[in-house]
Amino acid sequence: MKKTFLPAAIMLFSFLRLNAQVPKYALFEEFTQASCGPCGQYNPGFQKSILQKNPSTVREISYHTSWPGVDPMYNYNTSQSNSRVSYYGVTGVPDVFLMGNYKQASPPQMTQDDVNTITAETSPIKIKVTDEDNGTTHTVTVVVLSVGTPPTGTNWKLRTVIIERNVNYSTAPGSNGEKYFPNVFRKMLPSTSGDPITFAPMGSADTFTYTYTEDPVWNMSEIGEISFVQDDNTQAIENCGSSFDPDAYMPSPAILTSGGSMGTQSSFDVSTTNHGDASETFKYALTNNAPPDWTSDFSIDGNTYSDSTDVSIDVNENKTATIHVTPGSTAAVGTYTLTVTNLNDPNDDPVSQSVYVISGVTDLIVNGPGGQGAGSGETPTDWEGNYVNGIAGAGCTSSGILNSDVLLRANTENSLGGIKYIYYNVGWSFPAFTDDIVAYFETFLNAGGDLFLSGQDIGWDVWTPAGQYGNATPASQDFYSNYLNASWIADGDNSNSQLTPVPSDPIFGALSSMTILHHYQSYFYPDQIAAVGIGIPVFDYNSNSSKVSGIRADNGTYKIVYIAPGMEMFTLANATSILTRTYDWFHGIISGVNEVQNESLGNSYPNPADDYAVIPVNGAKDHEMFSLFNALGQLVMKENLTAGTSSIQISTSQLPQGIYHYSIGDRGAESAHALVIAH
Repeated sequence: MKKTFLPAAIMLFSFLRLNAQVPKYALFEEFTQASCGPCGQYNPGFQKSILQKNPSTVREISYHTSWPGVDPMYNYNTSQSNSRVSYYGVTGVPDVFLMGNYKQASPPQMTQDDVNTITAETSPIKIKVTDEDNGTTHTVTVVVLSVGTPPTGTNWKLRTVIIERNVNYSTAPGSNGEKYFPNVFRKMLPSTSGDPITFAPMGSADTFTYTYTEDPVWNMSEIGEISFVQDDNTQAIENCGSSFDPDAYMPSPAILTSGGSMGTQSSFDVSTTNHGDASETFKYALTNNAPPDWTSDFSIDGNTYSDSTDVSIDVNENKTATIHVTPGSTAAVGTYTLTVTNLNDPNDDPVSQSVYVISGVTDLIVNGPGGQGAGSGETPTDWEGNYVNGIAGAGCTSSGILNSDVLLRANTENSLGGIKYIYYNVGWSFPAFTDDIVAYFETFLNAGGDLFLSGQDIGWDVWTPAGQYGNATPASQDFYSNYLNASWIADGDNSNSQLTPVPSDPIFGALSSMTILHHYQSYFYPDQIAAVGIGIPVFDYNSNSSKVSGIRADNGTYKIVYIAPGMEMFTLANATSILTRTYDWFHGIISGVNEVQNESLGNSYPNPADDYAVIPVNGAKDHEMFSLFNALGQLVMKENLTAGTSSIQISTSQLPQGIYHYSIGDRGAESAHALVIAH
């Protein structure tokens, strides 16, 4: 190791203003193991919801431990891996440390809010890491620059870690099934003790150089280095840098969301700073998922572009691009993403920022903050399809989708004024709630909003402490008891195979029994719950009234529907049936009071129907009228019956796809019997 001191910033960093601040990267240090069962369950969700979602602002080092079984990544460097285990006092895996001492938790307990909190901060310390390939050896140069007033203290250490960014095995190297491992710890330079550092005065820098020899075990195309400064007294990490940090930096804009309206323009300022060592050219590209009758463009340096342009940015220069969005008549949540790519260095990762316009939306699907617990890497965004189709099947034309972190930001920016109904998609993800989400939901409900939610381990998560991998908090437990009007009884098992409606319930009572799918294969835990307070059981498992699986509540101000299995655990048709009835109840299409069950009609088959549907009839009378209604309550078919009719066959081939209801007599579109038509 060689250390040099630069007495003046002009030697390498004349572009930085004195007493300035630079961005903070969120550094996660994870302790994991290839034969650890919970690691295999929780790591893929953490990778997708945190690491892959934040490629330009999050850095991770993954240390592999000696227990509980076989792990070749631990065996590669046992002494240094053990040293970091001892440093943090790790006693179980998986275990994650954010910025040293900011937060310690299991992977599913790390959230986007944690990332946002760290990256919203700035630091007076900038760390620049470069790797020079000399053939079989490499020279790593780490420059620690004090751009502002540096931290004080005598216990700071600079640690530099060689990681293999992506390690893939053709067969699982351990017993938990994992084959993919990101950011695998390989070696720490010069040692795990690190190099002592007293930060240089403001405007000056320390430079450290290290050399290492390539190892044939490594895939050198995936090798990178992360350097960080850490206070060994507190274990706090001030900042980090890596050999793969992009030169372009885009902080979260001051305004992220807008409650838009048809024909009215919303504008967002998104800044980009060149933190490289020279002037560079960057490509700006704007993409969106908005309806075709919405319009957008962006302006920079006084010029306006519809989709993309190339922009030259000097060292440390800041460029502001202004995104303009004008909604059309179609209700939607429009997501607009500005991506900046370094044209001078194709190895630089692109950076991007998204902004959101919410226009005309009344019914909002909200994806929960966590990752899946089964090891596939899914998150609630992967399961939103049943919600989208279910609400559309109910005839809704004013729906949209947001992730929970954007929902919370939109709430602080007063962008949710038109939202009246929320469908919260938890599925099998952790955490089910954060305290911030709970606080928002309570305010939303107290103001007259209605809430639907589903997920197979919501109750387990809310009532299981962090030490047992749950996310129990007093706030979430209060919400569960006093707003959901539910009590968690037990974790589910394979015996909970059917979701069966409570026949006496006027909203869901006449729906058909529904098979609960093993969406997560052997991980089948649909919670057993109970109604408390004003809660009413509306579903149970396998027609066993002592094993409740769904609850609704109405206190006159808000309505709640809570289904224990997630919507992804049902066929599209069955999920649509549940969501359609919920939508109709929320919107007042059905009241839930004094509704008559249609006892004379049976459940149609096949359901969903394509060309035809057969409906059993019991005790039909002469001249009794059979009626079929669409999702809007409009009569689309009627037929006079004769006494003794045992079934009705109707042609569905010419009817549009969707949810229909049928009844006998004058009972109307609110009949409990549903027919799904799917071509």
